[in-house]
Amino acid sequence: MNKVIEFFKLVRIEHSIMLVIAVLIAQIIVLGGFPNLDYNLYLSLIAPFFICMAAFALNDYLDIESDKINKKVDRPLTKGVFSREFVVIFCLTSYLIGIIASAFVDAWPIPFFIASGFAFLSLLYNYKLKDMPLLGNIYIAFTMAIPFIYGNYIYSTNLNFTILILFIIGFFVGLAREIIKTIEDVEGDKKARKAETLPMKIGIKNSTYLAALFYILFICLTPLPFIYGLNQYLPSMILVLVCDIGFIYLSIGMIKDSSNKFLRKSRNISLVLLFIGLIALLLAAI
Repeated sequence: MNKVIEFFKLVRIEHSIMLVIAVLIAQIIVLGGFPNLDYNLYLSLIAPFFICMAAFALNDYLDIESDKINKKVDRPLTKGVFSREFVVIFCLTSYLIGIIASAFVDAWPIPFFIASGFAFLSLLYNYKLKDMPLLGNIYIAFTMAIPFIYGNYIYSTNLNFTILILFIIGFFVGLAREIIKTIEDVEGDKKARKAETLPMKIGIKNSTYLAALFYILFICLTPLPFIYGLNQYLPSMILVLVCDIGFIYLSIGMIKDSSNKFLRKSRNISLVLLFIGLIALLLAAI
């Protein structure tokens, strides 16, 4: 059981689950109801699930030295729970499963192009983009937003306006979270990989202000899906309000305290808030 828990940490299983929920939300919006429980649905969900796991495992594989410097001693690879060979085999297998699954959905070829394109970009990110100012942050933001677009094209060739709004919302919150991560990792990124991330270019304080700005933009946009398409279901709107209040707290907190301790705490809280937000959207879409 301990090894299973460590494996879930390695692949950040919670992120894969959230991506699947985002894809499902988009599918429900497009169809106006829950999709049929058939091979097309299963394959469409398998693809982002496995590609996301592979990307996170590869990230930890390449960041072992950086994580040691940043004192991320809870990471499975820094603790030596899994061998490097295991991670390489797992990543290759998961990428293949995800890409092949996307190739067999009925809506070929757009879902396949999205899945395979982001699988390739995740490799590029892990090897190069994450060491470049802003480009790596933008890529991660897209990975948090693209599941809505991907889910749309599983069942429709036209981009739904509500889904476009969700894409923009996901992009802003993803960009904020990733900027915060680069602030946390400055010391290790500089020493282990000679990276030139955004905080190294504009400073930690300015990067914190920028992340807070993107959180505020995210908050301002959250009512729009309910105005343009989603059911104005009271419990969903209350959950979104809770989510917004949480992000206001994080934004103010970051500006007051940009220490690594608070930033790590804020990223964990933001993940919980995003999960609450996704559940709210799912309830409103059904």
